Amino acid sequence: MTPNIIAIYVSLAVCALLLCFGLAVLYKIVTGKIDLTYLLSETTRDPGAPANAPPKASLSRFQFLIFTFVVAALYLVLCIEAGTLIDVPNGTLALLGISGGGYLVSKGLGSKAPAHSPPAPPAPPAPPQ
Repeated sequence: MTPNIIAIYVSLAVCALLLCFGLAVLYKIVTGKIDLTYLLSETTRDPGAPANAPPKASLSRFQFLIFTFVVAALYLVLCIEAGTLIDVPNGTLALLGISGGGYLVSKGLGSKAPAHSPPAPPAPPAPPQ
């Protein structure tokens, strides 16, 4: 066997494995075992919000998700057209870095917000002596 044939078989096996993983995740999403309800929301809530209020949507998470998928899809299309792996331009990597940095900064700022906790219940009275 030539190295080209081996490379083709290995790449097909890797693609088949990734396809199986993707189908397994999709199956778990469809059956409800993976919940995507709050995928784009922050885990922290507003300090004044009630405890049962749903978390707020996060623009930074949405931007990071969209930029990542757009760049990955464009890279895939360009690689298929060229027939080989291509170099990712530095500007694209910088934009992805800025998007990821914006997400991390918003995450850091959100975690530093003071948490609103209910007052502690009063201590039980001491037994008479």
